[in-house]
Amino acid sequence: MLDKGKLQRLQRALKPHLAHGWERAVFAAPQTDDGSARAERVLAGPGIGVAPSAAQVDALLAAAAEAAGAGLWKQTLVLDARRRVQVDARHGRATTRTLDEDTALKVMGGKERALRPDTSAALLREIGIMNADGSISATHARKYKQICHLATLCEPVIDRLAATRPISPAAPLRALDLACGNAYLSFVLAEVLRLRGVPLRLHGVDVRADVVARSIDRARALGLAAPEEATVQEATERDAAVLADGAEGRSVVGLSFAQADIAGAARTAPTRLGGVPDLVLALHACDTATDEAIALAIELGVPALLSVPCCQAELAAQLARAPAAAQPLAAMVDHGLLRRAYADVLTDSLRVATLEACGYDVTVLEFVGGEHTPKNLLIKGHRRHPRAPVEPHRWRLEPLQTRCAALGVQPDLLRRLAAIQAASQSSG
Repeated sequence: MLDKGKLQRLQRALKPHLAHGWERAVFAAPQTDDGSARAERVLAGPGIGVAPSAAQVDALLAAAAEAAGAGLWKQTLVLDARRRVQVDARHGRATTRTLDEDTALKVMGGKERALRPDTSAALLREIGIMNADGSISATHARKYKQICHLATLCEPVIDRLAATRPISPAAPLRALDLACGNAYLSFVLAEVLRLRGVPLRLHGVDVRADVVARSIDRARALGLAAPEEATVQEATERDAAVLADGAEGRSVVGLSFAQADIAGAARTAPTRLGGVPDLVLALHACDTATDEAIALAIELGVPALLSVPCCQAELAAQLARAPAAAQPLAAMVDHGLLRRAYADVLTDSLRVATLEACGYDVTVLEFVGGEHTPKNLLIKGHRRHPRAPVEPHRWRLEPLQTRCAALGVQPDLLRRLAAIQAASQSSG
């Protein structure tokens, strides 16, 4: 516990700033050298511009004293989006900080970023990049730059989609996030669109209930949840009802999430979104889940696709059984490390070639630096004629199938699209 003198100094440092209310108080331990998460407590305030009651002031001072006694001596009183009071509880010294342009630039690492610490603070806090006191630790600085790079990659896609059709609150941009996981890409996209004033209707699916529940909570906390968003169970039951009665979709701005696989999303997404998605997202969908996502986008005629593949295991297993003489060099399949690297490149090359064969212009970009993750490839596809009907008989799959047969592989994506093409021809 603090001695009496330090406690009085702490109270004197805080009291002058309490009269007009505060957003929250943050009590934190110093950041450790090993980069582990710092201990912190957050206490909600009465609100900005709301005069606190005597009980609220007493509760804050008591919490500050208790936190300091527990070693949480870095204490910050967040007054509003730009002003905060920082107190070192060991000495009782208070410093008022304002997030002006120079300070924001320093937080951004000396250059302008797509997601600024002043305009995008709520998102950055919610996804764990920014601390509750408004700081970005050295541990999270690298992740912050990655997220901003991701936001920058989204912007030209949005520009191209906006030129495809009019976007308005009645007809928002429609996005589908498949195997969404923690849905970081969804929330980054939503923030980019919010900053640009572009209405968004996004639906994300994943087979794991825990990540879906977390995404729903995050959307609610950010005020981005679609009006009809409910619990995981209710959202999943609603999808079942949609399938049962064939209800017409309606345009609702906001984010929703449900527990489902990609096949389930294919059946319900157009209704949930109010139409065919304008954009399909697949961030680190594992192995053939990426192929399932790409096949769905092609089948629906989705105008744009952003995919970051992960775990290309399917072809690695097939290449282990393929004839070495069929490969460019026998060593590429005779050695495990080389075979896995070859399978990665071959898998993604076939995905790119397949998208091109089905009417998409494709760009392959570095998602994040290779020093951050080896899974750093972003496949960006735009349908050449986004308003044209989907005509599977025009897909040029045969040359790819012939080449794959010569290599001794049968990629999941080609099998899926060939089945769709065959079904279309038989029904036609």
